[in-house]
Amino acid sequence: MSGTTVKFQARQSIEQVEEGSDLAPKFDDRGLITVVTTDAGSGELLMQGYMNAEALGLTIRSGEAHYYSRSRQVLWHKGATSGFVQRVRELLVDDDQDCIWLRVDVDGGASCHVGYRSCFYRRVPTGEEFGKTEVDGRVELVWMDSEKVFDPEDVYGDAANPTIL
Repeated sequence: MSGTTVKFQARQSIEQVEEGSDLAPKFDDRGLITVVTTDAGSGELLMQGYMNAEALGLTIRSGEAHYYSRSRQVLWHKGATSGFVQRVRELLVDDDQDCIWLRVDVDGGASCHVGYRSCFYRRVPTGEEFGKTEVDGRVELVWMDSEKVFDPEDVYGDAANPTIL
C-alpha cells in the first residue's frame, strides 16, 4: 500500500464534528472506535468489531477491512489468514463520529471466525416467544444458521480454539 498516511483532524467543535467535512473520529479511552459491518448487497449484519487509528487508516488506504482485536491486542487484516477478505464498498461515520459502518463485499462469503457467514447466527427470543420458551427465566438462543461456511480448524488450526473467554 503506497501513499500518504491517513490524517485525522483534531476534534474542535460540535459544528465541525457533526456538520463539517473533517474526519475527526472519537476513539474511546482505549483508543478504539466501534465498527459495524454489513454485506453491501443484502444489508445483512455480518459482524461488530473495533478499530484503532491504525486500523481505520489502513482500511481507508487499502479499501479492505482492518480491525483491532481486543482479546489478542493486535491489528488484523480481515481475511489475511482465512481468505475471506472484506472489500469495502462504503465506509460511513455516524453523526458524532464515534461509530463506523462498513458496507463490504466478502470474498468467500463468510465473516465469522466460528465458520458461519455472519457473526450473528443466533437470536434471542423476546416477548411472547420468550414467555413460551423460558424456564425459570433462562434464555435459550434460537439458531438462525445450521451450517457453517467453513471449518475453523481447517483455516485457523489451533487458533480456532481460543482459551480466552
